[in-house]
Order: sequence, then structure tokens, then C-alpha cells
Amino acid sequence: MAYIRAHDTTNRRNGKPVKRYEVVFTEPVRDEMGLPVPVDPAKPTGRKKTRARQESFATREDAEARRDELNAARHTLGTASLAEQRKAGDLPFGFYADGWLKSMDVKVANGRLKETTAGEYRRLLRCYALDDLGGQAIGGITPRHCENFLADLVGKGIAPKTVGHAWSAFKRVMKYALQHDAIKSNPAERVEFGGGHAVGDREKFEHHPLTGEQVGRVAALVGERYPAYELMVLFLAYSGLRSAECSGLEIADLTFTTGPNETRCQVQVRRTKARRGGLWIATTPKSRRSRRTVPLPPWLAERMRAYVAAHPRSDDIAAPLWPSRGVGGSRAKGQRALVPLDWSEPVHLSTFYDTILRPAYAEAGLPISAPATATTAAVRGVRLHDLRHTFATMQLMAGVHFLQVSRWLGHGQASLTLDVYGDWIPAEDGGAGNQLPEPTAPASRAPADLTETSNVIQLFGRKSG
Repeated sequence: MAYIRAHDTTNRRNGKPVKRYEVVFTEPVRDEMGLPVPVDPAKPTGRKKTRARQESFATREDAEARRDELNAARHTLGTASLAEQRKAGDLPFGFYADGWLKSMDVKVANGRLKETTAGEYRRLLRCYALDDLGGQAIGGITPRHCENFLADLVGKGIAPKTVGHAWSAFKRVMKYALQHDAIKSNPAERVEFGGGHAVGDREKFEHHPLTGEQVGRVAALVGERYPAYELMVLFLAYSGLRSAECSGLEIADLTFTTGPNETRCQVQVRRTKARRGGLWIATTPKSRRSRRTVPLPPWLAERMRAYVAAHPRSDDIAAPLWPSRGVGGSRAKGQRALVPLDWSEPVHLSTFYDTILRPAYAEAGLPISAPATATTAAVRGVRLHDLRHTFATMQLMAGVHFLQVSRWLGHGQASLTLDVYGDWIPAEDGGAGNQLPEPTAPASRAPADLTETSNVIQLFGRKSG
């Protein structure tokens, strides 16, 4: 049986020695010294014996709670299991975060998880969780800690979607600790957090698709310095590819056919590329339906044919379709710097947006995202991804069936296309008003008149008032 032993420490408070309370108990062990390693670790071969253990507490209340826990577990888990569980609970959150991320790396190696997804988990934990909770003992994290963590996320002013992703990564680490018996229950499960769709008066995120005229204006502004990127802006707006899909394109992914009157081009979406740790990582598209073929309009197909013919690495079918920007460059007085293109690496579209596309948006008079200040509200402006929305809305308004648009976009479900772009479906393609015809009366019965209504009232009676 576990018991409490009190003793005085060298510390003093109010002139009296401060007491410490030791919970003393025994646990079974096996003497393996001098014996060979057992074939089955679950079946040790050493002689069974017991050893004394003790745990120190600052208050008698804590010591009594631990003593009662150990005594209650003698006939279930055993004191050794509880002691090991306490040791596991003393390890920090960062220890279990590292273990969980390694388990994600195993999934990546087995093809069960994308490398980019594992990298995003690592980034979320590093940016939002490890600084505050990395050194916190996992067993000491309470629902209050979880609520404070969630409140801090919201208070940082980050997008609601990012808050949901960071919270999800945190919960997964806590679940990993639960699976490894470091905690008895997951405190994050006791925190209410709704990550569903917006309801009530909450403002829903709005996309900013561009018109054809706006796309042409922005592309022309980009082309003043980089003609190749002018064509890329048009390509993004008229193909609907995601940014990672565009970075992953290679010369061989474009197939041209020349007819008597026009040139056609089919874009094969086979891979995505993203930059991780200074290296370009190629992986599969977002979903199975994201592997697709997207046709380009004839005028763009002709321009792409000329572009590929003049590509410095057109003979290399594995060369990146769109170039990155190199180092160096020149700056004329009163003009922006012109950096030479690097045709050996894919374009980094996040950097392209920040340095080239965003200024072109502003010069074209389009709204630019900006955080809230003491005197102004936050602005949700036009993003790079809005070129993809531009493709979808222009196709729907041109009368293309939403199922075909869904295939070109690579959506996993056609219902997603309807949910996001339903407002752009024209009236003649399913958005018409209520035009249901009037029902016809049976041939054997004359049309009803007002006297029939009065007869029904007399038959069944009428409630007063």
C-alpha cells in the first residue's frame, strides 16, 4: 500500500521549516542482470522482485490524491503503470509534437500523406504552438490552457481558416500523446470550437473574380517588365490551374494540335511543385480528380505555341514551363528593378504575387489586401487565387455546364463547384425564375367554383374566431 511520509526541508516560511510530502510505494521489477536478452520483450526472463519508489509533493492535498490514485490502481493497472504514465506526462508538448511529425513522415514515405501536407503541419506547429507550449509538460496541459491557446490564435488577427488549421494540428498532437498513455484524456476535446461554415450575421469570405478587361489590363502591366509573366497571367486566368499546379508544369505537359483554321492546346495536370527548405519538391495533385486535362482557348493556344518554340530549353521535355527570377538585375532611374529570368527552376508564385502581381493589381485600380489599423478596417483584396476564380466565373457566364467546369477545375465533388460558383450560373442554365405550368383539371370533373368551398365549410364545420 502507498503511504505518505512528511519531512522538513531547509527552506523556511514565516520562521518555520517548509514541509515536503513523499508518497512511498512499491512496484514489481525483474532482475535481468547477467541474463540474455529475451526473444519476446513482452515476456521477460529475469527473476521478479519489488523495489521501493517515492514521489515528492509540495502539499499534503496533492500527496493524498496521488496516494489514493496508487492504492486504487493496485488491482487494475498496477502502481508501475501509473508511475510510468506520470513520467510520460512530465515530457513537454514539444517532445510529442516531434514524435507526431515523425509519424507523419512515415505516412509520407508510405504514400499515405503528401509531403506538402506534412510540411504544412510542421509550419503550423512552429508558428503557432511551439513557442508558447513547446516546453509545457503534456500532462499539465488543461482545458484552460487549450482555451487560452485558441484565444491567442484568434487575437493574432489571422484568417479564420488558418486558426482552424493551427487548432487541428494542436489537437492531433494531443491525441498522439493520449495514444501513447501520456495523458488520460485529451483536454482539447473539452474546448468548444466550431470550424464549420459561417452562420448568422458572420461575414462570409468573398472571392474577387476579375473581368476579361481587368485581366488584360493587369497582364499588360506585368508584361512591361516581363513578357513571359504577362503570358503566365493570361494562362492562369484562362486555364484555372492552382498555383502549385502551375509551378509543376513542364514542357511535355502541353500538347499542341494544328488544324486548318486554329491551333489547339491541351494542358495535362500531372504534378504539383512546392519549395521546401530551399528545394523544389514534386508531388501528386490535390486529389484524384485533380489529375486532368484542360483545353486552352485557340487564341491562347497560339500564343503558348509561340512561347514554347522560343523557350530557351524547349528541347528538354522536363524543363519548367514558367521560369523563376534569378539574382542581380538592373534598375533604370524612376523604374522598378528588372531581374533576369532563371529558366532552370520553376516560378515561385508566392514571390511572384508579392513582388510583381500585387503591384500590378494596385496600379490597375483593384483592391489590395491590408490589415486593420486603429482608424481603418481590414481590406480583403484580390489574391493570386482569384485568377482561378476568374476562369470559373467566366466559363459559367459563357454558358459552359457546371459539371464541365468542375472537371476543368479538378474539384473532388461537383457540389463544391455549385457551392462556390452557384451565383454565377446564368438564368438560362438552371437559374431561371419559377415557371411551373398550371395543373390541368381531370376531364371527368368540371372546374371548381366558389360554391364548392362553401359546401366544404358547412360539411366540416368552421372554428369561431
